Amino acid sequence: MYSQKILLPYNFTKYDQKALDFVIRNFAHLKDIEITLFNVYIPVPEIETRESPIMEKMKSNLIYLSQKIKEQEAGLKTAKENLLQNDFTEDRIRSIFKPRKKDVAGEIIDLASKEHFDLIVLNHEPGKKVTRFFTESVFSKVVAALKDAAVCIVT
Repeated sequence: MYSQKILLPYNFTKYDQKALDFVIRNFAHLKDIEITLFNVYIPVPEIETRESPIMEKMKSNLIYLSQKIKEQEAGLKTAKENLLQNDFTEDRIRSIFKPRKKDVAGEIIDLASKEHFDLIVLNHEPGKKVTRFFTESVFSKVVAALKDAAVCIVT
């Protein structure tokens, strides 16, 4: 059992890499920390293609999306390898790669509440103020919803 559990949502951006680097710099030397890499993806819908040319084209698009999901899963494994190369051990790293059922913030909140993480490390892409006018950011939703966990924002 580890004394602290850290949740690191990871979505393959340069800002996610900065958050991963932050975790490596600050926690690799601590041997009683468990890191959970977390990614949710939009699942590819099941569509009956029959024998229609339009549906066949749709099928090729679905195959492409399935390949993208496999690439994301491989990317999460690469992030785990990065942790392993920086003094984390296999038993201190968990990876969760699952289909998304809610928005990203809702998925993070559910997992953090269910598994009682001590720290959630999020990233924030500076300069996206206009889009935030219409939608709340992931980190603001997570910070507002979680009461018994620390949330670290890496920019």
